Amino acid sequence: MIGQAFAQTEIPRGTLNVDRSLVRVGTRSQLDWSIQYPSAVTDIVDVTPTGTIIPKSTLKMKVRTLGVAFQSGSKLLPLEGSWSKNNSSFVRFFYGTGPSVVPTKVLVNEKVQINDRIDFGGRGYSGSSWYPLHTTRTSDPYVVVLKNGDRAPDYAPAYNQSNVKGFLSSYIDGMGRIKIGPRDLIILWEASTAAPGSTYFDMQDLVVLVTFE
Repeated sequence: MIGQAFAQTEIPRGTLNVDRSLVRVGTRSQLDWSIQYPSAVTDIVDVTPTGTIIPKSTLKMKVRTLGVAFQSGSKLLPLEGSWSKNNSSFVRFFYGTGPSVVPTKVLVNEKVQINDRIDFGGRGYSGSSWYPLHTTRTSDPYVVVLKNGDRAPDYAPAYNQSNVKGFLSSYIDGMGRIKIGPRDLIILWEASTAAPGSTYFDMQDLVVLVTFE
C-alpha cells in the first residue's frame, strides 16, 4: 500500500544544546532548546471564497494526484487535472484513469511568489467529448479546496464512510473532517454533470493534494 503523500508532518522540530560533553556526578549542565511548530497553511497562503490560492511569501508548491474515480458503468473514463498562475492558460499536470495514479509522484514542483494567483481546474472525458472544465477561478459547486480540519462536503452519498473511495478514506477522519498536513490543501472535484445532492454527485472523481514549503 502506498503511504500518504503529506508534504509536512505535524511533528514540531527544534534543537537541543548542552554546555558540556561530559557531566560529572554532582555537577549540573545548562540546557538550551528551541522548538519550531509547523505553520498552518493559512499563515502562508490565502484561499479566496472560490478557491484561488494566493501566497503570502515566496514558496515552493508541489502538486500530487491522490486518486481518480470516474467511470460510465464498468468503463473507466479519464480525467484531466490542470493549473494556472496569474490567469494564464491552464496547463495539464495529470491525465488518466484511476490505475494510472501514483499518489507519491510530484506532478508540479514550482516556485510561487507573493500575491501570485494560483488556480486549479479539472474535467472528465465522456469517451467522445470533454465535460465542462471546473476551476477555482469562479464559484463552482463542482470543485472545492479544503485545509486540515475542514469538514468535507456532505453531498449525498459522499463521505458516508462506507461510500468514501479507498484512496480518499485515509484523508478523512471518522467525524468527516479532512486530515492532512498543516501546509497542505486538498482539492476535490465532481466531473460529471450530475446535480449537487444527487446520487452520482460525490465530489470524489478527482482528488489533488497541494503542498507548500
